[in-house]
Amino acid sequence: MFLFFGCVTCSLETIPQLTKRAQTAFNAYIRLRDKYLPYISCGNPLPDRPNGYDAGHYRSVGSAPNLRFNENNCHVQCKHCNNYLSGNHVQYRIGLISRIGQSAVEDLESDNEPKHYTKDDLRDLEKYYKKKRASYDREI
Repeated sequence: MFLFFGCVTCSLETIPQLTKRAQTAFNAYIRLRDKYLPYISCGNPLPDRPNGYDAGHYRSVGSAPNLRFNENNCHVQCKHCNNYLSGNHVQYRIGLISRIGQSAVEDLESDNEPKHYTKDDLRDLEKYYKKKRASYDREI
């Protein structure tokens, strides 16, 4: 007799699929967290429409994948700065220093420790940021 205790659907999920879901939950939390703050790089106020801005990373996911889910590394950013000015990096750094401090920015800049997420890590991150967003939503 064969007993199977695992979730068949869960075992078929790929790392890229789980990463995308975790990133979506993380970005939604960042947008909610920074909802009443100005854009990090240009300082303009956020529009009332929720899809009018991005959760932009200071150190890009491509250059520092280890910081993909680091809350200090991600803040609301206008689509123009994020997409057309390649993140408006110099102004982002200035805004970041005023928001989290010089030392924390230097910590981000020097963090090159590799990080490899398992499927369970990514599932946990998605749950964590969905829960964090829901509790943050209740506070507002």
